[in-house]
This record gives sequence, C-alpha cells and structure tokens, in this order.
Amino acid sequence: MNRLRGLSRGGRLLLALAVGGALFGIATVVQAAIPSSDGVIHGCYAKPGTPQKGELRVINAEQGESCRFYENPLNWNQIGPTGVTGPTGPTGAAGPSFIASGFVSPAGVLQAGTAIGPIPTITHPAPGQYGFSIAGLGTGCALPQLTGLAANIYLFYAGGTCGGGTLNTTFFTSNGADSFFGYLITGGAPSNAPSQKLAIPAAKP
Repeated sequence: MNRLRGLSRGGRLLLALAVGGALFGIATVVQAAIPSSDGVIHGCYAKPGTPQKGELRVINAEQGESCRFYENPLNWNQIGPTGVTGPTGPTGAAGPSFIASGFVSPAGVLQAGTAIGPIPTITHPAPGQYGFSIAGLGTGCALPQLTGLAANIYLFYAGGTCGGGTLNTTFFTSNGADSFFGYLITGGAPSNAPSQKLAIPAAKP
C-alpha cells in the first residue's frame, strides 16, 4: 500500500490501465473458447441429490476445464442439426418445345442478332403490309404474337394458312404506315408429320 501511495498520480493511472488490460485479455481468451472452435458449448449440471441439484454452468473445455464429480456433462451447439429434407414438389407443366422470336424494321428486314429459333421470310409488298412465312413450328397452327413497337400501333392478320409445321400469312398495321414490330411464336415439339393446313381469316382493325 505504501508503495502505491508513493507513486505519482500518473504512475497510478498507468498501473490501473495495465491491470485492466491484463484482465481484459484474460476475459477475451476465456470468451473466445466458449463456444469451442468446433461450435460446441460445453456445460455441466449438478446431479439430483446434491446440494447444487439443477445448477448449470458453462465450462471452457479447450482450456482443460471439466465437470466436477457431482455434475453431469451437457453439451449443445450454437447451430442446430440440419432438418429433414422436405417432400419433392409436383412436376411443373412442360414449357414450349420451340420458340421463334425476333424484331423487324419498318422496311421488313429482320434485325441482326434478334432472331431466336427458326428464321422467317419477310416481305414488304406495300406500306404498312408484311408477308410472313416460317417453318419448323410443329404440327399445329401456331400463330405469332405481333407487337407494334411504335406508340398506338397494332398489327392485324390479313389471311393465310398454317399447319404441318409451317405458317404463311400477311398482316398490316392499324394506321397503314410502316412500323417496327416484334413477333413471338411458341408451341409443341417440331415434327415432320403432315397436318391439314388451316385458313387464317382476315382480321379487321
């Protein structure tokens, strides 16, 4: 005590900081080992019939701590065991076996790099009118979804035939002017089997 009194105020402050740092380091080491490196938390609980019955304490097994003679070990993990895999869900509906799509310029030219699937033959016989022929579409009558890419522009079929994996039709724009447009055709598996060709009725805007 006399030695402590003999220290200056600054010396006592440095000594207090050193002691506090040492205690913090010890606490950090102990805390770092609980849970253990494998994630297990080791504990001990007092056996029935002892004065400490039911008491539970956590130990640092990696530092050599162990349960006392009147305790039983009790270990658990921070992360629980993986649950049972759930049942397999129902099989979803089959998607389209083929797809054909692309973008066409107002002049009736298929834009480079935009075509997917079979390539159509496109003609431009008159302003706002386009001939459209394509093969490899299966055995049904898969009509394309047509989308005008200009404001308030719609496209309408003007007749033709489809079936046997081929489509031949003509369509025109709602305002009679040339326009960019896109087409999308989806359907079942392609087939070389013949089928009856169906007439495509002309639609009116």
